[in-house]
Amino acid sequence: LGAGHLPAALDNIVMNTLPRALLFLLLAVAFLLPQKTFAQSEEEAVLAVAQKVFDGINTKNADLIRTNMTPEAILYATVNGVARHSSLEDFTSQVAGASDAFHERMFESTVHIQDGIAMIWADYDFHVNGTFSHCGVDTFSLVKTPEGWKVASLIYTVQQEGCVSRPPIPTSPGN
Repeated sequence: LGAGHLPAALDNIVMNTLPRALLFLLLAVAFLLPQKTFAQSEEEAVLAVAQKVFDGINTKNADLIRTNMTPEAILYATVNGVARHSSLEDFTSQVAGASDAFHERMFESTVHIQDGIAMIWADYDFHVNGTFSHCGVDTFSLVKTPEGWKVASLIYTVQQEGCVSRPPIPTSPGN
């Protein structure tokens, strides 16, 4: 290339190569971005269902708990290494009929999602009438139904020792 041809060569690069590279880069970003957004929104949707179950417990709203679980949901609590089964109906009746105020919250959740199933593993703490009661691990198994994510099983441990100190629960009337 001679000195007289340099502007034409640069013009060729700018007009042909640069737009193609930029288009390729934009398409690559556009292709990858929705996948990440989809994964984040699915994880958020799964966690939202678990939070709705907690909201149902915290407000003694049996219907809110039921609508976020499958009718055949399996519930187990493990206390001192002994597993105790509860039907969904028994669980919701106990929650709704309790005279005490409950506050359950989860921390440090791990979510796995694959082909219409999801799993949450999370530490939790539980307060009764504003006072710490116990902590443990909640495991939620969820299935994706035509209505959205639903809890198919809730299995949790109940521990009164070795609990991590957490920030106090928000105070409100009734707590």
